[in-house]
Amino acid sequence: MATQKPGEWANTLIVRFEEQLPIRIGQHTSHSSINEEENKNCIIQISRFRFALVLDGFVRVLKRVHEFYQSQIASSSSTRQHGQELEKSYYESIIVILETLEKCFSIQPKDSITLTMEENQNLKCLMKEICTFLYCKDMPCDNPHAQSIKILASKVLSALSVNFFNAVFNRISSKLQELSSCPDENPDFSDIELIQHINVDVSKLIKLFVEAISKFRLLKKSAHLVLVNSLEKCVWNWMENYPYEFAELEKNHNEEMSRCADQLFDILDAFGDNKKGRSAVWSLQMTLLVLAPDILQDIINAEIGGAQLSPHHNKKKVFLDNIRRCLGPHSNSKQLSEAAAVTCVKLCKASTYINVLDTPNSSVVALVQSVIGDLKAILFNPQKPFSRGQNCLNQDMDLMIDCLVSIFKIKPLNNEALNVCLNLNSPANFHFVLVRSLYRIVTQSSLHWWPHIDLIYDKSSELRTMFTDTLNKVSQGYISHTPLRMIQITLKGKDCQGKYKDKAEEVPGYRNLLLYMVRLVHADPMLMLNNHGKAGHEIQSSTLELINGLVSLVHQPTMPEVAQEAMEALLVLHHPEKIEMWNPEAPINTFWDVSSQVMFSISQKLIQHQIMNYTEILKWLKEILICRNAFLSKHKEYANLGSSIAICKQAHIKLEVVFFMYLWSIDIDAILVAMSCFALLCQEAEIRCGSDEITVTSLVPNYHVYQELAQASTVLATASSSGETRLCFPDHVNGRTALQKRIMVLLRKIEHCVNGVQPAWEETFMNWNQVCKSLSSYPKSRTEEGQIEPFHRSVGKRRASHQNSEHELEVTRYTWCPKNKC
Repeated sequence: MATQKPGEWANTLIVRFEEQLPIRIGQHTSHSSINEEENKNCIIQISRFRFALVLDGFVRVLKRVHEFYQSQIASSSSTRQHGQELEKSYYESIIVILETLEKCFSIQPKDSITLTMEENQNLKCLMKEICTFLYCKDMPCDNPHAQSIKILASKVLSALSVNFFNAVFNRISSKLQELSSCPDENPDFSDIELIQHINVDVSKLIKLFVEAISKFRLLKKSAHLVLVNSLEKCVWNWMENYPYEFAELEKNHNEEMSRCADQLFDILDAFGDNKKGRSAVWSLQMTLLVLAPDILQDIINAEIGGAQLSPHHNKKKVFLDNIRRCLGPHSNSKQLSEAAAVTCVKLCKASTYINVLDTPNSSVVALVQSVIGDLKAILFNPQKPFSRGQNCLNQDMDLMIDCLVSIFKIKPLNNEALNVCLNLNSPANFHFVLVRSLYRIVTQSSLHWWPHIDLIYDKSSELRTMFTDTLNKVSQGYISHTPLRMIQITLKGKDCQGKYKDKAEEVPGYRNLLLYMVRLVHADPMLMLNNHGKAGHEIQSSTLELINGLVSLVHQPTMPEVAQEAMEALLVLHHPEKIEMWNPEAPINTFWDVSSQVMFSISQKLIQHQIMNYTEILKWLKEILICRNAFLSKHKEYANLGSSIAICKQAHIKLEVVFFMYLWSIDIDAILVAMSCFALLCQEAEIRCGSDEITVTSLVPNYHVYQELAQASTVLATASSSGETRLCFPDHVNGRTALQKRIMVLLRKIEHCVNGVQPAWEETFMNWNQVCKSLSSYPKSRTEEGQIEPFHRSVGKRRASHQNSEHELEVTRYTWCPKNKC
């Protein structure tokens, strides 16, 4: 059908895609998620060849989903909870649709699509919907999906504008024309703000400038700032998306761009009737000067050689002199100093997109050198931290991050601001700015002339100290007097502001700092691992402190996001090449000591059921064991070196106990993972036996049974993929019953009750015995309420969650006769 009637097949696939949306089938299971992903990928591939058909299909899907949601709300007489679930599934469906649309647009070659008149109408309908999502119209201000939907809508519009720029441009131009003659006192500026989200190359940017120049003087003052901010954002999008176009502009001047930038600068120079109004456009004016390097070069030459400037260019020199004066220490206006700081940060950031090797006499770089000293003095002064007030806390930190990242790219080896931020006595905001800046440097797409993060590796000791200090403050419940807020909550309306004000102020600043420090370890562990020049025992001690700190975060139920990042960081740290950096002088000895402590600590928490998401932890533990075995394979000649220490043997025993105990989990995924992990224990033994004259059974006495357990984990592979991961009645599921019987048969084959076998039996029996006693003492009459609380307390004594209480009852079900386990 796909080859004979591709149109019908594609439509059928789009219908199937719609039927798999959360609003149609409810919350996804693992099986439905797989189906949804397959449908998405098929539609994305179809869009390469039948884009117009996919476009038409998605316009219809969006319309039907919206109509279905509205009809359900209108006709619903159910509970409030059902209404909340319906709303959640609707917005989750919108997210799925937007994600797919963005990928469909992104894979299209630039300027490669031509649409018919009818297809253009579909595009306009889609743009209308995207704009609705972009500005979250008709969406409650407290909706948790609002930010995700806005970001995705922006990405869709950006990808759409690559091939359909004129469609978006015409909408912007029409709005500018409308506003230039609009008598409305409260006009809608949303279509002007589309400028912030579109993808433009240099020719399209010039086209926007020409349009803005022709309309600016006709607009009312209320529209001026919207247009100014939107144009500036558009320029930065262009620099980030087409950095080599900007670099080329600096080498070979573009006369058309220079003329547009010059004209728009002059228009802005007359903007505003007071200092506040004029300073509001400084940032765009500076950006425009950067886009006209020939004009800027004339000004720099005049300053150096004393040449006479034309009156036209002299206005630009007056502007630059004013910026320098306001930035300097003798400025008598705080507001203008702050505006000058913002302007100069943008200048510094722009200069990093210029390759000084190709453009050694860059006027932009020369201008940066004249302001960078005063800029650092304003932004990175611990005695007088930069602040524009509590309402601008996030904007101030973003500004400082932009500045610190730019300074690193400009002067990577002479960075006083970095040292100020590393100082533990500096304000907490400085630490947050530092960590976020380093994270951006590590994760941001890099231009080939930007310096590499390894130039910061010699600061590892200070970063580790900051990590330990932050971890201790969070562990002790330390809350900063001035909390750092990761995400600015932008709200409209007094009700929403009041609702969220207190919640934002309750967020502990050091917890956010800790989150980003752990993310930094995950992104580049060497920022914390480098110990160049230190003795081996010092290196091992600092590595152990770092890793133990991360381990302590894995089982933090109050900080799930931090816990997840800590798991990712520990996994990266267990990559073979990173293990070698734990202590380059004695990598294998250090590996056995440090990694064994990690295994012991996590296993102990799993045994005691103190970790709620135990299935995810087991999967993560499996990945860690795979990395450990990869490292040992790389050094198999010396794999046993240092493995005779007590913690190594204890960790192995704990691991066996964990894998045995979770064979009785109510979560079938946990069972399968636990079974498969026995194979990794066997593999480790095989690797270690290759280096010395020892047998695998001396390390793993029940080697053959463990291998059979691992092989049996494939019995329910099909059932697991069907999404049945929480089966409370195993007798009704033949696959699960067969697996449990197989496990019991294999466990009876165990001949050597050593290592983790005996402790696992004892731990399981203790769980079984405890629940039996609790059940037998449960009040027969429901009126005996006084006894109910002690019962629940006894059942939950060693459990961290309801999940794990269910886990304990499941243990009882399968271990009612303890003799069956050995």
